[in-house]
Amino acid sequence: MKRHESLVALSREHHNCLVIAQRLILGRATNPKSFWPQEPGLQRDRLLDFFYANLDRHFIFEETHVFPSVVEQLLDGEAWSRSLTADHEMMRAMVRDFETSSHLHVGKRLNEFGVLLRAHVRREERELFERIQDTFPPERLTSLGVDVALYATETPECRF
Repeated sequence: MKRHESLVALSREHHNCLVIAQRLILGRATNPKSFWPQEPGLQRDRLLDFFYANLDRHFIFEETHVFPSVVEQLLDGEAWSRSLTADHEMMRAMVRDFETSSHLHVGKRLNEFGVLLRAHVRREERELFERIQDTFPPERLTSLGVDVALYATETPECRF
């Protein structure tokens, strides 16, 4: 389904998340021209950079703008909000673990982060955003689109 214009900027960020997730799952980039490192410790550093520059801002925006709208507009919105916020919190905890724990099993832990990130993004894109587009009244989609557009202008370019 074509993405409603109010959600396009978030979907673009989701695409970037899926690229990162794929690299973490495989332990390498699939594009030979990519500057993605082969060494797990350096991949962890790149993930941390991506998380603090882009992903955590994305999570905060969803938690403060998208999820409250979902709670307001969908009958099961509270469950959606709780579940997706729990994913965000799990990824934040994993990032804290990357920062503070040893480098032991870092490749395995990066893979686990990638699997969670991929599943989370796919759920938002394939299920939640479809529901938003099908359920939200046009004026609510427009209002959300204004918030997304403002967020997008304040978001740094993703470099990974």
